[in-house]
Amino acid sequence: MAMGRGKRYGRGFCKPHPRPVWRASRLPAIIFTMSRRTTLILIVLACLLAACGAERVSLPSTLAPGQLPPMPDGVTPTAEGADDARLAALSGLDATPDPADDRFDIGRSVEGRPIWAWRFGEGERRLVLVGAIHGGFEANSALLAELLIDHFRDHPEDVLPGVQIVIIPAANPDGLVRGSGVEARFNANGVDLNRNWGCEWSETAVVQDMTVNPGTGPFSEPESQALRDFFLTKPPAAVVFYHSAAGGVFMGECGDDHPAADWMGEMLEEATGYTYGQFDYYEVSGDASNWLAAQGIPAAIIELNTQTEPEFAQNLRGVYALQCYLTSAGADHPAVQRVCS
Repeated sequence: MAMGRGKRYGRGFCKPHPRPVWRASRLPAIIFTMSRRTTLILIVLACLLAACGAERVSLPSTLAPGQLPPMPDGVTPTAEGADDARLAALSGLDATPDPADDRFDIGRSVEGRPIWAWRFGEGERRLVLVGAIHGGFEANSALLAELLIDHFRDHPEDVLPGVQIVIIPAANPDGLVRGSGVEARFNANGVDLNRNWGCEWSETAVVQDMTVNPGTGPFSEPESQALRDFFLTKPPAAVVFYHSAAGGVFMGECGDDHPAADWMGEMLEEATGYTYGQFDYYEVSGDASNWLAAQGIPAAIIELNTQTEPEFAQNLRGVYALQCYLTSAGADHPAVQRVCS
């Protein structure tokens, strides 16, 4: 994530590409073909999607200096109607997958929970989607990832030729089972996993003006090690991390030699409605997306607008847009015409 450098990337640059461009006209058909257990959530979300077009990404109005946003009284960290069993399964408490799932674990957490990944498609260009690196404090990011798993399980034809989608719904499974308070942001060692990566790691780290534990060094934590090794074994074409709740798109960068992939930020802004901007609210060190940029892998952070809603529909649009860019098929391919037009 681009942090605190006092500059902002212009809106005028977008990497030229001949790939098909996703169109929003497909969304109504998607909603009517969703599985029954996601339909009610999507009906609620249809009334809650935030408007786009703001000139500046802003932190939530409830977020005072030095204060992490608390959950509202009586509100759980997941969407209305969500089942606690969903998050239990994502945090590794449910070891019995759907027999048809291509599910595997990329490693284990401090407390030994598997870090599950779901794989869809067999293409060479891998798109990786990651939720809940901040555990239960951002549990709606795990629910969003689970809804994306539901969708591609029910609609495997929506994975375009040449693309493989890997979804890791809970990068911090130990934090996910710790509720929704600030302590649930960290792993079982009390480490903020998004301050534990190799680009500009610092022994002092903050969230606003609150000091957090970045670990004893870069990749000191088993969760960070597992993600790093997974990314390096077969480098993805693009990665998206879901967070909440600053409401924006932010691209990873690491020094002058590894700038932000503006084309991806612009594409996600257009598809999702979240504003693409520079994160300059406070200094962030050891960020996962910045480390990926240093490896030459375009990586985005999408901050959801709230800490309660998964905001599925607009984020599905973002996944489609990236697929339409990455696909090896031409614009006349039936699957491309169906998903991208």
